[in-house]
Amino acid sequence: MKAILLLALSVIILSQSYGLAHAVHISGHLGTGDDFGVADLITVETDSSSYETGEIINVSGSVSDYDESDPYKNFDVTIRLIAPNNNIVSISQVSLDDGFYSTSILAQGPLWKLDGDYTVSVSQGSDRNASTTFTFIHSASEEEVTTEVEAEAAAEAAEAAEAAEQCGEGTHLEDSVCMLDESSESETVSANTGSVPTEGFNSWIYSITFTLLIAFVIAISLFLISRVRGKKTV
Repeated sequence: MKAILLLALSVIILSQSYGLAHAVHISGHLGTGDDFGVADLITVETDSSSYETGEIINVSGSVSDYDESDPYKNFDVTIRLIAPNNNIVSISQVSLDDGFYSTSILAQGPLWKLDGDYTVSVSQGSDRNASTTFTFIHSASEEEVTTEVEAEAAAEAAEAAEAAEQCGEGTHLEDSVCMLDESSESETVSANTGSVPTEGFNSWIYSITFTLLIAFVIAISLFLISRVRGKKTV
């Protein structure tokens, strides 16, 4: 009976010892245990605290418990770049080289539209994470400036065309008021100073000549009538 009890107790002790050893082994692979939550288990940094459009962001860091022979620790690091509005600007995977990693990101493109603090978040698995931030200042590129200038010029041309239609020919819109063009003003001054176009002058001469001719005909007619009456009276 005692032998049976000793055998059962031995089995229990051995099973407990095996379970504890297995748990310690697993915790070492998963990063749990005494070193879980250590701040420098995985690190990340950038080569500057602020960038502008077109500059290159160099990201680097390390994994402190890297072991090339351990498949639970020898896998890529995922790098996410997050904008101030929480949109992901870029995402990539970088391999470790003796526990270190590095990559470069160009601060340019359609997703780089917001000024503010951007976050670089790195992770290796589900329990190894780190992050850092930098300030980004968006500066308009030469192409964007050219496009903006062309858009403003097109808007001004459209506004001028609309104003011309509203004010009529020979005028332009100035401070919401239709004003005469310089050529129209010159013609108006010329007319006010007595300068008459050739066609108008000819019409005036013809009108006077015709009036004098009619008066002359009337005068001759009256003279002849008076002569006839004088003869009848005699």
